[in-house]
Amino acid sequence: MAIRLISAKGVGDDLAGGRIVAGDQSLYLIASFLIWMIPAYLFLFPNPRTDDSHFFWSVWLIELALLVLFCVVGIGFCLGKCRVDPTRNFLVDFSCHNAPISLTTLTVVWGGFYILTEPVFALLSETFPWLMSSRTYDVLRLFASAGAGFIVFLRIGKHMNRVSLMRGSAKAR
Repeated sequence: MAIRLISAKGVGDDLAGGRIVAGDQSLYLIASFLIWMIPAYLFLFPNPRTDDSHFFWSVWLIELALLVLFCVVGIGFCLGKCRVDPTRNFLVDFSCHNAPISLTTLTVVWGGFYILTEPVFALLSETFPWLMSSRTYDVLRLFASAGAGFIVFLRIGKHMNRVSLMRGSAKAR
């Protein structure tokens, strides 16, 4: 079976129907890692622009704290949404959903970030000169980075809940 890198709903349908075999699960896991690593190593996730070291470290540490918080709470949230045999299903469901959800979320969030910070801010910079400051860019980058992590866990939890409902109704039959 081919893996679905765009459709989290389709992945959920396949998980609930027991159609994702171990080989496909490993492909989803590989894709999940690559979806996060490749943009980082291609510098598609932008670095902060500020020259002020105090501001840089403040923003950097706030972003780190938010990402750690969202990971810890997000994984717990997703585990709570995996209600049908979580010992057996949680890691498989999470890994398989992570790939398409990360791909679509990162594309939208970072695409939106670049559209906002480059052409839109450039067009509005005469009226609002502060939009072109490195601090504005860095704060918006922090929100994009932390927001992407938050959205990924929220979406994975939503889809894991859907799969649990489908599995529960299949068991009731």
